[in-house]
Amino acid sequence: MFKQIFSPVNQLKKSLNSSAGFTLIELLVVISIIGFLTVASVVVFNIVRMNARDAVRVGNIATISRSLAMYLNDSRTGYPASAGECLKVSSGVGAELKAAQVLLEVPTDPLWPNTLPSSVTDGAAVSPSQKFCYYYYSAFNNQYKLSYFLESNSKSGNAGINSTVVTQ
Repeated sequence: MFKQIFSPVNQLKKSLNSSAGFTLIELLVVISIIGFLTVASVVVFNIVRMNARDAVRVGNIATISRSLAMYLNDSRTGYPASAGECLKVSSGVGAELKAAQVLLEVPTDPLWPNTLPSSVTDGAAVSPSQKFCYYYYSAFNNQYKLSYFLESNSKSGNAGINSTVVTQ
């Protein structure tokens, strides 16, 4: 009789002990799933950041091209002459465009505003050291070349060196 009274209590203790926590395997599976999701989200986040910087670059090149067209409209001599330079506010063509009031601010590359290219050849094999600023070159007053670097392939261009050549 004494056993019959405590029998449900003993069964309850056994069932509580067997389901009191997670096994080591269950914890490892959950931790590995969380780790995988974290790594995947970091990779996707970096890709999105690269694409955003490329979108800024393409927009900046379009802005610079429009400002050069406006400069040409107002100029008697043609496009600003340059043996090749990074566009910047403080000197050169960037300062000339700002002084002519065709640009309010001279756009610069989001990551490499002052890094000169070692070479500017479209479609060339690109090493990380070739990432560079918005590079302007104009040997003649009726044409110019703007070169820039994209980090990833997109509708706007392929990863690596891209150039816009405009002839009047």
